[in-house]
Amino acid sequence: MRRRRGALLSILAILALILHYSRTPSILQSTFDTTSGYGTHHGAGEPHKSLFLSEDQCAKAFLVLNKEIDNAVAQGPFKLRRIQDNTPGLVQGRIKNGKLYIISAFKDNALHRAPAVLHSLHRAIITSPEPLPDTIFALNINDEPRENTWSFAYSNDDFTPYTPWLMPHYSSWSWPILELGALDEVLARIDDVESETPWAKKIDKAVWRGTEVFNPDWSTRLRNKLVETANGKEWADIEASGRGRRNTIRGEEFCRYAYIVYAEGRSYSGRLPFHQACASVILTPPPTFLLHNTHLLRPIFSSVFQNMSPVPVAPPPESYPLNSSTTWPTSYPAHIANVVFVAPDWSDLEETITYLRSNPSIGRGIATRQRELMVGGGYLSEGAEACYWRSLIRAWSKMVRIEDESEWEEGMRWETFILLGELAYENI
Repeated sequence: MRRRRGALLSILAILALILHYSRTPSILQSTFDTTSGYGTHHGAGEPHKSLFLSEDQCAKAFLVLNKEIDNAVAQGPFKLRRIQDNTPGLVQGRIKNGKLYIISAFKDNALHRAPAVLHSLHRAIITSPEPLPDTIFALNINDEPRENTWSFAYSNDDFTPYTPWLMPHYSSWSWPILELGALDEVLARIDDVESETPWAKKIDKAVWRGTEVFNPDWSTRLRNKLVETANGKEWADIEASGRGRRNTIRGEEFCRYAYIVYAEGRSYSGRLPFHQACASVILTPPPTFLLHNTHLLRPIFSSVFQNMSPVPVAPPPESYPLNSSTTWPTSYPAHIANVVFVAPDWSDLEETITYLRSNPSIGRGIATRQRELMVGGGYLSEGAEACYWRSLIRAWSKMVRIEDESEWEEGMRWETFILLGELAYENI
């Protein structure tokens, strides 16, 4: 029921958008075409770099940041019950008097996801210029979402646990691998690459790296098919990585390519925000898993390239995997789009790249709008992250209904927990 309601809200929003476009196209273009829109909303001083924005300042700085939060609120109140402490991927905690407390925390020794998320959450709490409401929360650090938790992504498919409550990805704090690191550091390195690699100097190929082991349930060979499709093609630098291969690419080096392929893994792929910082064209099948800011994608579908329309149109049914047509019901005009959606089986990937090579102004515009929105508009900034966390806390506290509050202990202060690494003093 909640999924249908969310899908209905999305469809109504798109219908309103199309109606609005037909009446006032210049306003729509200024909203979604970042060459005349997002990049100018912040004005002098770039407030998106600040961690101390008020609720009102956040709303003005990031006009469409909270769409997923609004969708979650629209689905109504829900009950939260205390879950067994050793549940894989689960962290339970509370916010009280502007302090963060940890009630239970699954140990994540591989990717350090829990500490990264909690560091980010704690920073948003202590930098808030306004009091935040007290609340009890549960968050999930696994790739697959968990019902009634803050999760990294959700899907509208029929076989994935569902939650509408999305939190920022752990990589927004840091992804502790050599090729990446802290997000702001990666963004700074990308700035350097982009400053020396304008569109005309980018490598005129599509690039991808990743493991073929992880694939979504809707296409268990999605990444394998990608590698097979690109094998031996002059337009491709597409290879599987890992398993002792020495072909990894640092996050910023992807930006040297004109085209970057995004392929979902077991659910989402955490590479997407890094790719969105590039002034390169992202090529991907319509995503079936949405992160907290994936709604900022404005796709043009490859299936409509040959029949370019100056207004948004509905792509043909074969353009979609699963039931993602409810998530992505519209193909935007080329002068508004900031990403290209290709066929779910990659069958038109080569044709799409050929078209973009033959129409460089279209590709350059799509790539430029993406970077100007995500980087110029501040949607990958620490300020946006802090604003989102605080909006999430406020909305969650209004909707959550705690089952048996006596089962929820106060917890350990975050400052103590991060030193101990566990909820016990015995091993000191």
